[in-house]
Amino acid sequence: MKLIKITGITLLAVIAVACLFAYNNLHDRSKETGVPLRSKTEQARNSVLERIISTITAEKLNQLTHQQLMGVIREEEKDIFAGDHWRFTVDAPALVSVMRHEQQETVPFWFVEKGFRKSGLTVSNANYTYEVWQKEYPAGEIRLGINGFDLHRVVYFVTIGPLPGKPAPRILHHSPDNWPVIAMGKGAYTYNDWDELVIEQLPEELEGHTLFTTIRGRAREAAILKSFRKTAYPASPLADQIMLTWCDDPRTTQAIQWRSDTSANKMSLRYWPMNKPKGRLSERAAEVQILSDPYIINDPMVKHWEVNISGLQPDTEYNYLIYNSENNMEGVTHSFRTAPQGKRAFRFIYLGDTHNDDIVEPVLRQALKDAPDAAFLVHSGDHVNSGLFRDHWDQYMHAARDIFPRLPFLPTLGNHDSQDGLPPTLYTQLFMLPREEASGLVPERNYAVSYGDARFYMLDATGDLQKIAYWLEKELKQTKEKWKIAVTHFPPYATDDAYPEIRRLWGSLFDKYQVDLVLSGHIHQYFRSFPIHNERVVSKPTKGTIYVSSVTVEPREPEPASPTYNEVYANIGGLFQIIEIDHDTLRFISKRVDDTMNDQFLLYK
Repeated sequence: MKLIKITGITLLAVIAVACLFAYNNLHDRSKETGVPLRSKTEQARNSVLERIISTITAEKLNQLTHQQLMGVIREEEKDIFAGDHWRFTVDAPALVSVMRHEQQETVPFWFVEKGFRKSGLTVSNANYTYEVWQKEYPAGEIRLGINGFDLHRVVYFVTIGPLPGKPAPRILHHSPDNWPVIAMGKGAYTYNDWDELVIEQLPEELEGHTLFTTIRGRAREAAILKSFRKTAYPASPLADQIMLTWCDDPRTTQAIQWRSDTSANKMSLRYWPMNKPKGRLSERAAEVQILSDPYIINDPMVKHWEVNISGLQPDTEYNYLIYNSENNMEGVTHSFRTAPQGKRAFRFIYLGDTHNDDIVEPVLRQALKDAPDAAFLVHSGDHVNSGLFRDHWDQYMHAARDIFPRLPFLPTLGNHDSQDGLPPTLYTQLFMLPREEASGLVPERNYAVSYGDARFYMLDATGDLQKIAYWLEKELKQTKEKWKIAVTHFPPYATDDAYPEIRRLWGSLFDKYQVDLVLSGHIHQYFRSFPIHNERVVSKPTKGTIYVSSVTVEPREPEPASPTYNEVYANIGGLFQIIEIDHDTLRFISKRVDDTMNDQFLLYK
């Protein structure tokens, strides 16, 4: 992998360079979101970012006004911002309606310039009300512009319908074209990343018009105003954010990743068995990639380093450190232990939603105090508030700085980790995980790991549930371990009618293959279900599956517990769970950050 050396240049220049790297090292978004990688809009935005960053001090970037920004934008860029966001071709005259969130501070500049008029009509769902702006177009091409230069997540959506008394036009082409096109009406959804949010009120004259669904992530395509951030924990030449994960057999491999600033150019990992002298160490060169975010004004570019060690001995403790060969400097020595060869008893820690909150550090410390021999840490998703913001991950990694270098981490994706319909690029860049490429799934978003006599299935609840079900059944069929534990963000039995598709596609497999425990989060409360099989409560855990949802942050306002499915319910946060598997027995303990007991139970096989 190519190394990039950046020394002796100003912060503004570094940010400008970051604009060039922004999105270049991301996974292909066109397959996952429908937004082409580095679209014309994004290229124009990056050009504007370079110019304003080079002329405005970092402290004043977020003071830039809409009027000032418009004075910086060139005519050719303005044309892109005004007409490359949506493109349609119709075979007959058409009425185009743009539903704009009424609380957006600034009306997109191109509305009036293109002749759209505010109709006085409104459309609403349970959360938002939208103004209806309209324009009549002749047959041919229709070009619409950006949602705005702010990061207003409630983006506009579009319908196309007939002129009064005229036949409906046919849509010959539209771009982007990766999202569903549906009929406008009550019950229709507009955002593919939030399809539970449906239209509840609309004018009769818009009924049946063609609705082009979208994603809220499109707000980011031209975001400039008030979009700059600072990280509280910028990178330095020294390795930090050191983390253990697995991307292969935990008995014989260990994946290690860390961060540095861009001045470090050659780093490696040194490791040796703890029971042998350091002089007999092994060394592996690290692969590196640039993580770029021009919006982080004090740390726009960092380097992310990765090593996967293989050929280790099972049930062996190893020391390791990170070595910089340019200055001959060794980092702090840490240690890890490989998984045992047999079916020895072990414990692990399970956390729910952490959201890079201040409570994460004390919760982790208390969990390790109660379970100092924990073999690894499992997380059911929503690690941070916005998985698209690297500064949020910086805060999260800092909170776990004493834990991640010593305890292997098994993360699962939550909806905040892949936010607004955009792919979880930072998540997949930061964590080395098993790559299930043969399954046709996006690598590192679904995976399975065996430890001792247990098999863990880490499932992406934000992904393609049907494709994941095909992969999951194949995994379950070939599982030989006694205990089966699934981890997924959305809890299918939190309420009486929660997540019917997860119940149908995954729950049926949990039933068929006798999955013992499903660990979740999302609802920001704690619950434990009765044993469930085929969506019915059964008499014994051996006849069904136990579903648990937990939360690390403090809870939201109470949501009603399910009278059908919930055996234990608590509207509390600050939780961690310690789960022990000892041959035929599984012991489950849930505690608060103050070490008070929340819940406990036993399972037998």
